[in-house]
Amino acid sequence: MVLPDNLDPSEPPEGNRVGSSQNDKKRDDVIPERHARDVFHAWMLKDAVYVGRLDMPLLQPSSSVPNKLVAFSDAMKPSWRDFDCWVHFFEDDAIINRFWNNPTQYLKKLKKFRGVTGLDYSVGWNFPRAVKEYNHFRNSTCSHWLHQRGIEVIPQARCEQDDFMDVLAGFPKRSTIAIGARSMVRDVKDRVVLKEAVKLVVDFLEPSHIVWYGSTQYGVADYLDEMGIPYTVYPGKGRGDLRSCPRDEGEA
Repeated sequence: MVLPDNLDPSEPPEGNRVGSSQNDKKRDDVIPERHARDVFHAWMLKDAVYVGRLDMPLLQPSSSVPNKLVAFSDAMKPSWRDFDCWVHFFEDDAIINRFWNNPTQYLKKLKKFRGVTGLDYSVGWNFPRAVKEYNHFRNSTCSHWLHQRGIEVIPQARCEQDDFMDVLAGFPKRSTIAIGARSMVRDVKDRVVLKEAVKLVVDFLEPSHIVWYGSTQYGVADYLDEMGIPYTVYPGKGRGDLRSCPRDEGEA
């Protein structure tokens, strides 16, 4: 990534660093504000290792399986006090954008939870390629940043036949992986795309476990059963109690 001259991706302009004042105390959950010209969030990629044609940040593996999932929009409500669960980002892009625009605002509370799944910016099969690649990059950028801040992240994978080697290049193999099926089951074309994505993710990443968010109707998860990949199904928002225990489906 090429940065403007004299722009450190991890530091703000001189004089705005955390702890620069005698009255400031450097805390682990406070991040320096980004440089005024850093509109592409390079500051979130400090210490990142880039891999593949798209320079995707290398993500760390996870062996965890969430006991419960709660949507980011619910978890960030002031009234939410159940931290014995994981936060997911299988939500509308407008909601996810709240995090992207100001991730430090949510960091302190997110650290109270057991962990998070990776972001799920839309990468629809009918989107322009440039939009899909940018959203894949944002998803991985946020996963890298959250992990660097001490939060366990289960990478969220979504891909197609013509891009899986590029967008999954930074993903860990033999790790727990999250897949979002919500809104991908009702339409026949979407189901075909989802089934293909599941096969590509399994064959390329060899996941140890799948965190499946949403419905498994119409055989969209059949390939997991065929390959003996264990997976746990969590009901989509509006389709059951978000805090209820998930259903274990696949058994290795």
